[in-house]
Amino acid sequence: MSLEENLSWEFLKNLANALDSYRIRAFIDAKRDILEAGIYNEMQYENILYKMLDEERLKYSLFNFLKNNSENDLNTLKKFSQINSIEIVKTLSLFELLRNEKLLIVEELFDEIKGEEDTTERLIFKDFIIKILDEDNVKLKTIYEPVKVIFDSKNCSGCGLCAGICPVNCLHIYNGFGKIDEDKCIRCGLCYFVCPRTYLPVKILNMVQENTSEIKDYSKAGYFIEVYSARTKVKEISEVCQDGGISSTCIQYLLDNNKIDYALGAKMSNTLWRPEPLLIKNKEELISAAGTKYVNNPNLQLLNQNELNDKKIAVIGVPCQMQALLKSKIYNIGFPSLNNVEYRIGIFCMESFSYESLLKICEKVNIDIKNAKKMDINKGKFFIYPETGEELNIPIKEISNLAREDCEICYDLTSESADISIGSIGSPSGWNTVLIRTEKGKNLYNELIKSGLIESKPIQDVKPGLPLLQKIAGSKKTKSKKHIRLKMDENKRVPNY
Repeated sequence: MSLEENLSWEFLKNLANALDSYRIRAFIDAKRDILEAGIYNEMQYENILYKMLDEERLKYSLFNFLKNNSENDLNTLKKFSQINSIEIVKTLSLFELLRNEKLLIVEELFDEIKGEEDTTERLIFKDFIIKILDEDNVKLKTIYEPVKVIFDSKNCSGCGLCAGICPVNCLHIYNGFGKIDEDKCIRCGLCYFVCPRTYLPVKILNMVQENTSEIKDYSKAGYFIEVYSARTKVKEISEVCQDGGISSTCIQYLLDNNKIDYALGAKMSNTLWRPEPLLIKNKEELISAAGTKYVNNPNLQLLNQNELNDKKIAVIGVPCQMQALLKSKIYNIGFPSLNNVEYRIGIFCMESFSYESLLKICEKVNIDIKNAKKMDINKGKFFIYPETGEELNIPIKEISNLAREDCEICYDLTSESADISIGSIGSPSGWNTVLIRTEKGKNLYNELIKSGLIESKPIQDVKPGLPLLQKIAGSKKTKSKKHIRLKMDENKRVPNY
């Protein structure tokens, strides 16, 4: 069989477009710089390149498929999936990529469902109307900017993933803010590609979490299978944990049973209450990482560590970090350590602070940060517990101006993109609220019960329960939309959710 018979004209055209893609060309041109940086070896470099090339080819295949139709809607996307033997969620992820790259104009149609007297009306997704922009070479060569534009616009969440995948190690996140070494940067735009604050296809994330082919409207706390209130039975963890100790107990179980080799978490640095990323290898390191730190910590920055090659990893992190991991799973282009993430253990997060802001909070309640033993956010207040055992607090509304600006545009309270999400809202003091979101998370939780490591109750058996969590989660979504609109009114850059 000849080469001509194996390769169609359409395939070659899509491949040519992919090879001419800006980030593909930058990655090829900088091969020597990438290998000299030592983050990826030659085999890993080639795997990333060919995976990236294949994804770009498929993206342009969808673009040209849509271009060849006079009218395009959701059924057109389903037809493309059938022809190419891929799941609709994969096609939708490529479709959202094309939309973000401004190669498509998309109108979304909804059915309006009127609520009862005490509920608002709902919009249920119905269909897309898809229009193709006039093709020219400039439009096809989408340029992903270095993620510095996210740093400068104060949209950066400080998750650390850009630094964790950078092929030339030119990025660093410290105290929640990113810096880029312009001399090292190869302008490949991969940092922009993985960032959860450039564009985040929330509909696709939710579909992957539920493992569904339908586009749905999800609840205020995102998709979940089950909800419980739980606390650890492990004495060493209960003595140092923030609330119920469930996240630490998850990691202990996974390490003890060889389901992971490492966990990414946060420990206290030499500067008290300024956290730093930690590669957790054993129970002692796990205990040292227990407790909540309210200063941003770029856990995902550690993904560039060579010792993580071929190792199974769990990540404990806040919502933006869970979003970054799930987005990178959906747009998988072969980063080795990302593909080794076996478990996403999410933590509830309303907002975080810079270290300087935390110092100002301590000043407001008249305590030296060196004397703070524990910190907590509960019942609308920020609590600081000194070594002396007393309780100091200040209403959150009085310190909300000290929170990181990027937290104002975050819609996610409960780590909706995790396998299992853990926090305190909705459960009694000393207990955790646990949302099971995926089958992997469900299996893990059941193993904790089976092993006798935790005490568990259905959420409906405790007070204040799920209604309070849903209320606060909904409030964060509403506030996020408000701050995004304000930034847009001022012509400022905002994330594309």
